[in-house]
Amino acid sequence: MRIKVTALLFSALLPFSVFAATEAPAQVGKTAQQEQRMQERQQMMQQRQSAWFDELELTTEQRASFQEEMQQHRAQQQATRKAHHDKLRGLLNTEQQVKFDKKISGMQKNMHKKHKMHRSGKASRENCQN
Repeated sequence: MRIKVTALLFSALLPFSVFAATEAPAQVGKTAQQEQRMQERQQMMQQRQSAWFDELELTTEQRASFQEEMQQHRAQQQATRKAHHDKLRGLLNTEQQVKFDKKISGMQKNMHKKHKMHRSGKASRENCQN
């Protein structure tokens, strides 16, 4: 039971960290399909979170406190990540900054891909075969 609760906890928190990492760049010109996917992901995260809260048997007040704390933590992670990247970027010349920005963007996209594979179960199946 303890393992299930721990796994559920991590599965509930993982989407927040990935969402935080992919949210940083300015999102301009979203297509209707992208918007729909984003809404579906948010809905799925809310369902997982609700199931987790149900399993923990949280009161309404506890649920509100949990959600607030998780949102604050995500915002703090985003701010810390941005400050870190800005500090590193400040050490670079203009040419290096362009390469740095491209690398950071690629890493964020790669992290998003890995998260999608993990959620679909593909990564687990591939690891079992190796």
